[in-house]
Amino acid sequence: MMKTKLDSDRPIFHQIRDMIEESILDGDLKEGEKVPSTNELATFYKINPATAAKGIQALVDKNIIFKRRGIGMFVSEGQNSS
Repeated sequence: MMKTKLDSDRPIFHQIRDMIEESILDGDLKEGEKVPSTNELATFYKINPATAAKGIQALVDKNIIFKRRGIGMFVSEGQNSS
């Protein structure tokens, strides 16, 4: 799912958002499946956790993923449908 390197020509949070969304559309992340956490993304890409959180929050705002308090973020129902 995750690219090994981020592009320098686009905002990082847009790239995080787009990578997760593409993984959902491609079926790599399925309905109800856990999405990488803010801290996992921040550690993997060596970025500020707030930047990763901004990308994830954009998906929450679009109801593509949802938060289960204390557990993590998950793919919303109906996101893998054509």
